[in-house]
Amino acid sequence: MYQTFTGSARRRPQVNLSGRGTNPFAQANGTGGGAQAAVASAQQDRAHRAAQRERAQASSRIQRTWRGHRARRRTFDLWRAVWDEREERATGPYTSEEEALQQLRRLMLFYTPRREASDVTRLAWYGTRQITTSETVPCRGGPWPAAYAMLRRACLAALRVKSQPNSDSHRTILGILAFAARQSTFDVKSATEYYEVLTTVRDLPTEPLQAALLAPLQSTAAYAGLVVLLEHPQDPEMLELLSNAVQVDTLSEAVAQLATLRETNTRARLWLLGNVIYLAKHSRSMAFTSAVSQLLGSLADEIEFERHPVNLDNRSFDEFLATAGVAPLNTFLHTQVASLLDQHSIRDLLVGAKTGAGDAQTLAGYALTLLRCFPRQGDNIRMWLHLGPAHVDTISPTRYLWNATKQRDVFHQIRMNSRGVVPLLKNTQPSSRERDDWTIVLVFLEMFSFDLKIMDDEEFMGKSPVTKRNSAVPSEDVAYLVTFCKNLGFALYYDAAELNETKAAPPPQLFPSRFKSTETSVVEDTKPSTVAGLPGLTFDYLRGLITALLRAIYERDSRRKFLPKDHWLMTDRFDMTHFIGGVVEEEERRHMVQEQDDEDRSGESNDDFDEESDSDTANRATDRASVLRAQERRQRQQRKASRQRYLQSVAPKLEILQNMPFIIPFHTRVETFRQFVYLDQEKRRQGIVDPDLWRHNLMFQPHANGRSPQEMLDRHHATIRRRHLFYDAFEHFYKIGADLKEPIQITFVDKWNMKEAGIDGGGVTKEFLTSVINEAMDPQCNKEWPPFFTANDEHLLHPNPVAFEVCRLRLRGGDQDEVVREEFSMLSQQYEFLGRIIGKCLYEGILVDVSFAGFFLKKWALTGGAGSSANDNHYRPNINDLRELDEGLYRGLLAVKNAENAEDLGLTFSVTDEVIYDCKRAPDIWPDENVRESPQPAPEDLEREVYEVDLMPNGSNIPVTNQNRLAYINAVASYRLKGQSHRQTRAFLRGLSDIIQSSWLSMFNQSELQTLISGSGAGIDIADLRRNTQYGGTYVIGNDGQEHPTIQLFWKVFSTIDDADRRKVLKFVTSTPRGPLLGFSHLNPRFSIRDSGPDENRYPTTSTCVNLLKLPMYKSEGVLRERLLAAVRSGAGFDLS
Repeated sequence: MYQTFTGSARRRPQVNLSGRGTNPFAQANGTGGGAQAAVASAQQDRAHRAAQRERAQASSRIQRTWRGHRARRRTFDLWRAVWDEREERATGPYTSEEEALQQLRRLMLFYTPRREASDVTRLAWYGTRQITTSETVPCRGGPWPAAYAMLRRACLAALRVKSQPNSDSHRTILGILAFAARQSTFDVKSATEYYEVLTTVRDLPTEPLQAALLAPLQSTAAYAGLVVLLEHPQDPEMLELLSNAVQVDTLSEAVAQLATLRETNTRARLWLLGNVIYLAKHSRSMAFTSAVSQLLGSLADEIEFERHPVNLDNRSFDEFLATAGVAPLNTFLHTQVASLLDQHSIRDLLVGAKTGAGDAQTLAGYALTLLRCFPRQGDNIRMWLHLGPAHVDTISPTRYLWNATKQRDVFHQIRMNSRGVVPLLKNTQPSSRERDDWTIVLVFLEMFSFDLKIMDDEEFMGKSPVTKRNSAVPSEDVAYLVTFCKNLGFALYYDAAELNETKAAPPPQLFPSRFKSTETSVVEDTKPSTVAGLPGLTFDYLRGLITALLRAIYERDSRRKFLPKDHWLMTDRFDMTHFIGGVVEEEERRHMVQEQDDEDRSGESNDDFDEESDSDTANRATDRASVLRAQERRQRQQRKASRQRYLQSVAPKLEILQNMPFIIPFHTRVETFRQFVYLDQEKRRQGIVDPDLWRHNLMFQPHANGRSPQEMLDRHHATIRRRHLFYDAFEHFYKIGADLKEPIQITFVDKWNMKEAGIDGGGVTKEFLTSVINEAMDPQCNKEWPPFFTANDEHLLHPNPVAFEVCRLRLRGGDQDEVVREEFSMLSQQYEFLGRIIGKCLYEGILVDVSFAGFFLKKWALTGGAGSSANDNHYRPNINDLRELDEGLYRGLLAVKNAENAEDLGLTFSVTDEVIYDCKRAPDIWPDENVRESPQPAPEDLEREVYEVDLMPNGSNIPVTNQNRLAYINAVASYRLKGQSHRQTRAFLRGLSDIIQSSWLSMFNQSELQTLISGSGAGIDIADLRRNTQYGGTYVIGNDGQEHPTIQLFWKVFSTIDDADRRKVLKFVTSTPRGPLLGFSHLNPRFSIRDSGPDENRYPTTSTCVNLLKLPMYKSEGVLRERLLAAVRSGAGFDLS
């Protein structure tokens, strides 16, 4: 039944030799099967078929494109043949406009110069015929403007072809291009394209190229394209040609518009700036001012305008700029940019201005840009702006800017709301109106700051009878200005952390001990934020500007009191009950940060000694290493500024005290100063402030700096000869430097070398310090000739300006250069030591009866705070300070300033100095006991040396005129107040800063510093003095609490005598006629009275070293009054016992 059954149940194996799987549903990878494999196989099949179709379609497209291309080539060739045939049958001009137009259109049908070079020849042929045709047939109007535009574009296309320049063909094409450009119109796009092509083509014939460049300039829109040309270096010949055809105002407007629409690189903007200035020559219109201001401002951070120029031609310098970073200018660009600093052009800026806000903003922006790009010429720029237009009766530039400033919204908002300043400053995307407001405000602040330097008090108050123009700011407006500046300055200092966008490290913990160090590193990645996004105008710049202006106005108000009482204070912004504690904590935090930062930067080089000279820069300006060094130097300066911003952020109250101290009450600042001193004493003396306890503790300390405790004590002890106080003090204490802060002990010896009685428990030290100061600084009792200090007409002291010159003259003759250097070094050290002695008195709270000139004290006050230094470099002399030096010189300079014609005075930029010196005696630094009985040399031994000093190079040949008299006044003030005594002042302030930190001094102005030195000038508070008087001997108050009858008589007499006699009594006892600033409870040692016996015929005596009055037991009020006044008026009574 089953024919196929064989009887075997095994399945016969099947062998497939095809290499394919027998399962059609197997997966491609050989694993799995089923439905998924079927789907995958179907997808592969569809993709294969799609690829087949795409290949077929691509092949078809390629064939179609090729066929079209071949057909077009054949058509173009046919058209070329037809066009050639028509042109070959005719020469000369076309017979009609229609024929010329038709031939141009036919030419444009096949014109492809990139593929067919012969088309350029055809274009040249047509253009030549058309130029000839236009001479006889007027081809204008109708379709011709568009036709000429086509012809112009065809010429540009021919110039774009990268081929070997052919002088004849290119000359022809350029001629046709110039012809077409004159006949056609331009818009911004076409003009830009036109000049872009001309700037990319090199080695073209000069004359036809010049014609092509000038041709479009009859169209205003073409100037937008000309800007493109001027963004590349040009030959002087080309620029000279352009200058005869260019309309400067139109070009300037195009530059101003494109500056905000196009992003150009540094090289393009630099060449545009130089070329525009060259083309403008002496034109200084408002449009030109606006354009140059934008270009200069955009380059300020990338180009060093004041560096020595590089001697390279324009093309070579352009290649150098491509590889350099921040670079100087070449000779051409330097000459052009330097022409902006022309006195007449800057003075005449106001002539073209109207009263509108737009003109004010333009002038302000330009002035601010000049000041930013040329900081070394800043004073000259401000002076020329201050002078205003010559021979034009107009409002002063500063008044013009003030009127504009008052109307600014920014000024009004800051003046009215001190708490709303930070949002205004932090706005990184301000409106254009707000940016304009800030620009006007900043330039006004710059100008008014300069005006204050050259303006005397009468002119400032508007009361000068000889002032020709109104005061810059009316007296009734000064209060508004001060309020604005106060509010702005407060935010800049107090909110520095928020404004600087500091990524600050966690603040140090409240210190468990003042003497334990905490690791606190300065963050150096802060970015210098700018005011309202104005490039380069950082908050640091604004802080310095506001601080200088406020200090100048405050100084005048201290003299004339024209502002309401307490107008300067801003105590409402602080919790005054905890203010001093907060400031002290900030001072400790800052010290810790600075100490840690100094350790981190111990190996970093000093920026101040890494500057290259101009000659080095000139010789190596193209040296890559020189460029890299300059960049590295700038980076170090940026890091330093970054660290300074961080320090500002960690101590806002301290920044206020150092830079805007006048907003804090004076007595609060004095208490803060005394607290700073106390904390410094604690730190230096390991927490033991009392001198005796410190000496006792020192004896049990291990060796320090290689010295035993006894050696340390010996360093602070000196034996002083009364006849040579200063020189002995100098010999013993100069070498210990800042260690003079520690307690010292003095033993006086008389002329027989016998020790005076008494143990120095502080009183002898006071006597020593005051005596050294009297001997060294009082010109009448100084034993050195000439004296270290000299006095003005009001008996106020300042360093002797001719001290070093006298030293030189006494040693002149022979080969004594080394001796002169040694003598100069010794004299500098003596001035330095005097600074330390004054600092020691301030440090110990010892009042001394010495008065310094205000201009000298101002240098002390400016040794701390933002941007200042430890010497008088931050001091800026002005004419008002001259009044405190020489009243006659001050009035003479006012006469020069207000003269109708300064040339009639016959002055030059030079001054005459007279030096009187002792010709028969060389300096005697270490006098013997028996030398110099007379402090003054004999008249016959004196010689006079008169010599002339130039105030500028070749100054004796430069006459003083109306145009430069302000510069002359500034130069005289700078020489007399700063230059002549710079070496003496620098040494004195260096010594002063060894004892008193510069930042502490910056909390006070000059009058306040004088009060700090010699006490309050107010009347003596008798109740306070009586309350803080100590009694000894018989006068000690007993258990009944009643004063001795003689003491009661003393206070009765003291209260009835006049204030002048009361001051004499106070000076008789304490050596100074003024009381302590914080009251007699701070007099150290305390005011004391003890009995000196019952004999009423004796006069009162004192021990000024311990502020002790020795009063006999008088029983009569009249006798006490007579004896007391006789003693204090005679000046006698010193008796150390």
